[in-house]
Amino acid sequence: MKLKTWASTDVGRSRRENEDSFLLAPDLGLVAVADGMGGFERGDVASQLACEVLQESLASRRALLDAYRRSPSPETRSVVLEVLEDAVQQACQQVHGAATALASGGRMGTTLDVLLVLNSTAFIAHVGDGRIYLFRGRELHPLTEDHTLVNDKLKEGAITPAEAEGVTYRSVITRALGAFPQVRVDTLHFELDVDDLLLLCSDGLHRYIGPRELSFSLAEGIDQDTATRLVADANGRGGQDNITVVACSLKADDDTSSVVLPNQQRMEALRRMDLFATCTYRELIAICQFAEQRSAWAGTVLFKEGMPGLECFFILQGRVRIEKEGTQLTIMGPGSYFGEMSFLDFPRRSASAVVEENTELLVLHRDQFTMLTKLNANLSAKLSWQLLKKLSRIVRTSNDRITGDMLSSDSATPPEGSTTPEGSTT
Repeated sequence: MKLKTWASTDVGRSRRENEDSFLLAPDLGLVAVADGMGGFERGDVASQLACEVLQESLASRRALLDAYRRSPSPETRSVVLEVLEDAVQQACQQVHGAATALASGGRMGTTLDVLLVLNSTAFIAHVGDGRIYLFRGRELHPLTEDHTLVNDKLKEGAITPAEAEGVTYRSVITRALGAFPQVRVDTLHFELDVDDLLLLCSDGLHRYIGPRELSFSLAEGIDQDTATRLVADANGRGGQDNITVVACSLKADDDTSSVVLPNQQRMEALRRMDLFATCTYRELIAICQFAEQRSAWAGTVLFKEGMPGLECFFILQGRVRIEKEGTQLTIMGPGSYFGEMSFLDFPRRSASAVVEENTELLVLHRDQFTMLTKLNANLSAKLSWQLLKKLSRIVRTSNDRITGDMLSSDSATPPEGSTTPEGSTT
């Protein structure tokens, strides 16, 4: 796979200086966008320094990045994420150090959005109010969450989206490089498909170009003209801030246009499951970070009745037969899942699961589920609520069945002293 990149930046129509910076380092598979904080001193220096330190830090770990390219594994993937976050922290320290060296005793700060592509794996790091988007299957998916006061208020329910448009603190960010020696960094990794498009931008773009319009632009393909046109459109609608866009596309050496995109298919299967009905695409990607993808041949026994239940199985492709004491209960296909009770306690399997045809599964262990929910309180609430709703349906169905059986039994009971057809007295 080959990563192609294009970039465009402009000072906008209101600012004197362009405090945005961008980084294109295709030899490393690295791109970034930084937006210097206008309320602080020398935002241009802060953003440029952050990009330089980021590139130098990752270039110094090229051997490790190449090792992942040669032999990707969950262990080396975790190391790459650590290296990426460490590079961002180094940039934060350098910007903070430069601020303390100012004769005026001023402050310097910048946002930073980073994309690192190794083979078909994308690693992202995010601090501030820039954004990273994934365009896949003619849909645009935001992969980052704004670190802003207004977004915090929205999540708390303190303001509505309509009210957010007019608040005076709309540009106040809650995380930035350089404000302190260290910063909390959002990281994420996911697998890319051929023809995926990725776009990094400063808030000078996304405040004017909404997701719907951005999606229409990317649907036509992406090149230097696309990046330049997006910046021009933001300028035409006000250009009250610096505007920067970095666009990326992933292409394969051979023609795979007729092949079903495996990662898109996996995500679509997850989106159809009621457990994930309220999850964003970014949250589904986070879930995939903790789950294991498995291939199972027809006839494989996933587990037998009575075994401890420690995993939940999500069917991406294929079919699985659920049976009890040799009797088939049901056949489950793509978009189905089973074993979710393992998230709540330590049950014994109430039935056996046998692969009906070659099947692709996503498997989430209860320990991985626990870790996932500890790291993301919002996602934890969503999944817990969906599990409770499903358990409630099961309980209501069981109660209705038991009540129906009792009523049927009562109506079939003869009066006291009479005899049944077998002649026994009731």
